[in-house]
Amino acid sequence: MPWVDRSPAEIVRDHFRLTLQPFDAPSDPGLVEKVIDHLRSEDMLLYASDYPHWQFDGDEVIPPGIPISLRRKILVDNPLATYDRIKVSGEQIMA
Repeated sequence: MPWVDRSPAEIVRDHFRLTLQPFDAPSDPGLVEKVIDHLRSEDMLLYASDYPHWQFDGDEVIPPGIPISLRRKILVDNPLATYDRIKVSGEQIMA
């Protein structure tokens, strides 16, 4: 395909986002971090509350196993990069 100028994985990373609810993960938090690193999916992850369902994964905003270093990226940076209409108000909030 002459019009495909990069790998399918790169195209998917540019056009798809994944939410963290529901989050069915292995009990070992280290494995979750390895999967995120292996898939290079840190830019694809977005927070999702799963509202209005009453059953949820626990009291944590970010599910266990997600590295603390990715919290800001998942909660702030990735949504701002994904949704243009919230950029201005989001940047003002974070300033």
